[in-house]
Amino acid sequence: MPLVFLAYNTRELELFFPMNRLPHVDRAFVWQGDNELFFAMVKVMEDQLNVEHDVKTAGVQVLLLVEDSARFYSSYLPMLYKEVMKQTQALMFEGANRFQKLMRMRARPKILLATTWEEAAELYRRFDPYILGVIVDASFPRGGKEEDGIGFEFARMVRSGNADRPVLIQSTELKNGAIAHQIGARFIHKQSPSLLAELGQFMQDHLGFGDFVFRRPDGQVVARARDMGELTEALQTVPDESLLYHANRNHFSAWLLARTEFDLARRLRPRRVWEFENATAMRRYLLRSVLEQQERSAAGVVAEFSTRSLKPASMFVRIGPGSLGGKGRGLAFMNALMDAYKIKSHVPSVRISVPPTAILATGVFDEFMEHPGLLDLVLSGNSTDGEIKDAFLAAPLPAAVRADLRAFLSRVRYPLAVRSSSLLEDASLQPFAGVYRTYMLPNNNSELDVRLEELCIAIRLVYASTYYRDARTYVDSTPSRLEEEKMAVVIQQLVGNRHGNYHYPDVSGIARSRNVYPAPGMTAEDGVALAALGLGGIVMEGGRCVRFSPAHPHTLLGVSSVRELLQSSQREFYALNLSAGGPTGRTTDETYDNLSRLGLENAEEHGTLHAVGSVYSPDNDAVYDGISREGPRLITLAGILKSDLFPLAETLSFLLEVGEAGFSTPIEMEFAVRLSDAPDRPHQFGFLQVRSQGGCVASNGLSVEKIDADNTVCVSRRALGHGAIPDVCDIVYVRRDRFDRSRTVDIAREIGQATQRLRSEERPFVLIGQGRWGSSDRWLGIPVTWSQIAGVRCIVETDMDDMAVEPSQGSHFFQNITSLGIGYFTVNFGSGGGLLDYAWLDAQPPILETPFVRVLRFPEPIDIAIDNLKGLGVIMKPGFLIDRTCNG
Repeated sequence: MPLVFLAYNTRELELFFPMNRLPHVDRAFVWQGDNELFFAMVKVMEDQLNVEHDVKTAGVQVLLLVEDSARFYSSYLPMLYKEVMKQTQALMFEGANRFQKLMRMRARPKILLATTWEEAAELYRRFDPYILGVIVDASFPRGGKEEDGIGFEFARMVRSGNADRPVLIQSTELKNGAIAHQIGARFIHKQSPSLLAELGQFMQDHLGFGDFVFRRPDGQVVARARDMGELTEALQTVPDESLLYHANRNHFSAWLLARTEFDLARRLRPRRVWEFENATAMRRYLLRSVLEQQERSAAGVVAEFSTRSLKPASMFVRIGPGSLGGKGRGLAFMNALMDAYKIKSHVPSVRISVPPTAILATGVFDEFMEHPGLLDLVLSGNSTDGEIKDAFLAAPLPAAVRADLRAFLSRVRYPLAVRSSSLLEDASLQPFAGVYRTYMLPNNNSELDVRLEELCIAIRLVYASTYYRDARTYVDSTPSRLEEEKMAVVIQQLVGNRHGNYHYPDVSGIARSRNVYPAPGMTAEDGVALAALGLGGIVMEGGRCVRFSPAHPHTLLGVSSVRELLQSSQREFYALNLSAGGPTGRTTDETYDNLSRLGLENAEEHGTLHAVGSVYSPDNDAVYDGISREGPRLITLAGILKSDLFPLAETLSFLLEVGEAGFSTPIEMEFAVRLSDAPDRPHQFGFLQVRSQGGCVASNGLSVEKIDADNTVCVSRRALGHGAIPDVCDIVYVRRDRFDRSRTVDIAREIGQATQRLRSEERPFVLIGQGRWGSSDRWLGIPVTWSQIAGVRCIVETDMDDMAVEPSQGSHFFQNITSLGIGYFTVNFGSGGGLLDYAWLDAQPPILETPFVRVLRFPEPIDIAIDNLKGLGVIMKPGFLIDRTCNG
């Protein structure tokens, strides 16, 4: 049984297997966000086992890859298999029977991987007559030692046996290109920002793979089909003579077998052209058979887009080839899970579902990025966000995609959310949460062309956000390459109801199956939810919302007094303005162009406040459930959490349990609720997103034994992170005596200016400040963006003088910080047991000082450690060490 090892990054691979010594492991791979890697891992091991038999019995071709870097071949193999699999769709032999067609499908070229000279030479010797092409690194080991230029020797050996055999040499040194060309080989630079694109071009230009080609009897090409969706489209338009030509030769059933559509192929194969009254009748039969098969196979899975089978109320379809991206994969998994376990009707009176969804797969993005100049612009690293946006808006979406979107919109008239779904998004260890853009569309213009243009603009703006400054900065902080990132787009019904000129859900939010800050009497396994009235942006941005545990819905978290409830209660909400149209691309931040911030008085007018609101009585200094009394309105979700109006806590508990079992890891999900307006109609609970929950793994590597308060800068009893944080000599902090809640935007700007210097010097730092970091509500904290704090190794947030702010576990900022392994300290003074020595910080000489921010530098690293099991974090003063023990 083959054994392979999958590392999340090269650092993890080196940790487990130093010096590339892999005892008992056949191959090691590095995860880079592309789910096709799993397919490639399986196939490369299958090919290794099957190639001897298949070469001898069928003469199959072999593609030889010689590469010793796990990171590079983990990128190459998915692309190689993607291209090779296209070959299995080429025209079959005329009149092939079922057995021959099955053998032809199995006879695709095999890919063999070699990591040393000995492996490569042996494979070449064994399969020389059958080698289709060779991709070889310029340097790889021979005799256990790395040899520079050994790839050229191997290429000469290959070319000497067959001068026409395609050879591609890859190297990190550009000068090797001239040597490759002398040999007659192709060359790519391994550090090229378009490495994978160049590899794909080599496959297309020199190893030649084909689509299903519709021809007239004289050989004239009239159409091409790459997949089942394009086959359906072509069947509607190709001339009768082409249809008859292929039907007479069983080309349809042969091609379907190559695509593993065995049932449909078996139904079509026995039918003869003379059985049909005419070509039109045969065309109808073919179309009906294909569409019925797609409908049967689409139950619980992602169906290929088809206008005939499109069901606006329950669809889950894809447009284009490629990956669904991280967000799309999560939604597809939950969609399948709900179908398999009949989840939709599990909770009485609630219909649980993924809202109707269409996904533009990454293949559309790939085709869009082929527009002249786009790739060069974004990979140059010198373009501003505005320049990138303008260039993307000037480039058209592929004509076929526009046609599909037009057909889609002709059947869909409800408001839409257009969300990013990149390859790297929602990964287990690096979720990229909130890094890319989401846009809302009213989708209510009477002109279809106007609605189509609004949707196309939103899609291109999502594409553009792949390369915006914040996204580039975030990618730079991970092991991933920007060029490896690809963007799918999720187009989803916006859950909610119309209220006058606005559209919004009754409740939206995020739920996590693990609460990393459990309150007394609760456990981490009880989970946590953050919910608000209106659209969920207010939760994702770290704004005011209701925090509760689904296992203890009657207790609001982070609220121990009426005063704290008044301070933390939601006071406004987001709603889609139905008269504002879609994004135009002409403003600074189109995300909010058509979103309105409404007050609670608007919700009361709309009739949506009674289910979620309470009233504060100044006379009694008390809060009363419901809104029947006079007094200031608050959002507490009392009508939902304390009554049977809507079983939100029960629904969340059930779905978190099922989702965690399905994912085999703690999860977090974004949701929206639409309350029923009629007793005979169920409420709607919509899954908007589901992903693995980052930052919740306990560490047993370090235990803090004792705290020396006199020599400590900071102590947090609510710390997240893992073990020690080394090599930090700089501290950036916001002066407590200068902090002003009305000036937090200015403070964020000063922080960005200060940290820019540290980034240019490649110096990591500790960041200390008041309130909730990254909150869009400037009254709750400092609204920094990722690009303003990139390079930070440990973040400390403290109480403000007049408010104790709870960490926002649901915010995208929080998710990204914890998933990157950045230390996250919350310091609550007083009963919280936290400590932060501002007096000592103020007494140190700064290397940089602004009105609000000081930057300190010390000659030696400061000791930082996090005991994850205790939730204890400590930062020592220079020259002092933490009293700790290392476990395991």
